[in-house]
Amino acid sequence: MKTPLFSIALALALCGCGREQPPVNQARIDETRQVEKAADQAKPLTDSSLTQIVRTALQSESSLDARRIDVENRDGVVALHGRVETEEQKEKAGRIVGSVGGVKTVDNRLTVDDTASTGATAGGPDLPKPTELPK
Repeated sequence: MKTPLFSIALALALCGCGREQPPVNQARIDETRQVEKAADQAKPLTDSSLTQIVRTALQSESSLDARRIDVENRDGVVALHGRVETEEQKEKAGRIVGSVGGVKTVDNRLTVDDTASTGATAGGPDLPKPTELPK
């Protein structure tokens, strides 16, 4: 009973000895280490690049009029200025900007323009009532 097990173990050992181990490619190891080191030392996005990414993210949201939103960025601190129609749009803009990689803080200074959602125009001429329209 011991002989068959011993024979199998011996056969496996001999098969394993016949295989050559692939040579260690030191150049490849060094290259991998250099890539890892470069990734660790990666430079953050420039302020102008991050600002453009934030603007693009805002423009991709169809429920926002990104033309009415100004974006300022300094070292990942992004300030939003301008007007939106609702409080929900203001919050959505802040969430969108906060989700952009590289943004550290969002200073949401957007104001809600109540006149935009009601259709009224500030300082515009008074429109006649429907009953006062000329015939």
